[in-house]
Amino acid sequence: MQKKENALCFSGHRSEKLPNTQDEMEKLKLKLWEEIDKAIENGIDTFYFGACYGFDLLCADIVAKRKRVIKTSDPKIIKLIAVTPFENQAIRWKEADRETYYDTLPYCDEVITLNTHYKQGCYHERNRYMVDRCSKMICYYDGGSGGTAYTVGYAKANGLEITNIYES
Repeated sequence: MQKKENALCFSGHRSEKLPNTQDEMEKLKLKLWEEIDKAIENGIDTFYFGACYGFDLLCADIVAKRKRVIKTSDPKIIKLIAVTPFENQAIRWKEADRETYYDTLPYCDEVITLNTHYKQGCYHERNRYMVDRCSKMICYYDGGSGGTAYTVGYAKANGLEITNIYES
């Protein structure tokens, strides 16, 4: 798969590992908005997100809002693409997370569902799918193990330019 120079993917933790105060969460959102704006100014026009609660949906919400900001002096059209590992992935989530998920999907230009049902390895498959189509990544990675560690490692091995906003 040829990397797309103008595409970026997101990877980060679920809600439980995100900042737990309103002030810290607002700082994270502001930093994310700044990084997305910077990416757009540098030619990124396609954003992939893994469609999971937590950092993924936070990123998607900001990109969806940013899509509505059109600068008449320098208009940029951007696309938001959800990549879901399987149908009905949100069925066991908390109600609030499910609502955010289903409220976000209509703002996507495309929703790609990789599998009909859950199967072992489907989350890694989703993460590889996104990384394989991008040249850049914005992540929120605390250095621990898990899916974000796998995805950031895969992105590094595949030469993506990575911005970790956990460190900033």
